[in-house]
Amino acid sequence: MVIKMETTHFRHPLRFPKNADGPFYTTGHLSSTADDPSLPTAWCGNCLWCGAPEAEAPNLFAPFDDNYTDTYFVRQPSTPDETEQAIMAARVCCVSAVRYGGRDRDVIAKLGNNPEMCDYFLTESGELECTVGENGELLPFAQAIVDARRVELQRQLKKQHKKWWQFWR
Repeated sequence: MVIKMETTHFRHPLRFPKNADGPFYTTGHLSSTADDPSLPTAWCGNCLWCGAPEAEAPNLFAPFDDNYTDTYFVRQPSTPDETEQAIMAARVCCVSAVRYGGRDRDVIAKLGNNPEMCDYFLTESGELECTVGENGELLPFAQAIVDARRVELQRQLKKQHKKWWQFWR
């Protein structure tokens, strides 16, 4: 079964240019190629090159080789299984460089409605709200969601790491 990927998706200002057109993408940044600021800049991917996203979706990402230094989608998912692989690639990326810019509510839900991975946030009223500003940074409401989730995660982790004597409280 082939699924039809949506044709409209958010155009993130920091979208790495080598990505195949479509809603799944990786981020990047412009970097000077040398210490001389007069020289042209080049795009560098934001992913840390650990191989985790590529392991989750090997047919969607550029393969590793001697010349490969950036993580990016060489093609978009075309089946439900590949979409699941792309979702898992975003979930395992430790620097939030694999993102989803589409508006599919099911994909956004599978990504935890998380502004760190999604360019759209599903509000309580069911509306989609863009999470990213013109500069590529998260908008204040989206950053507040991310910060609150981090605080909750830290609270949960602290709760799990009690000292041996704290279990009797």
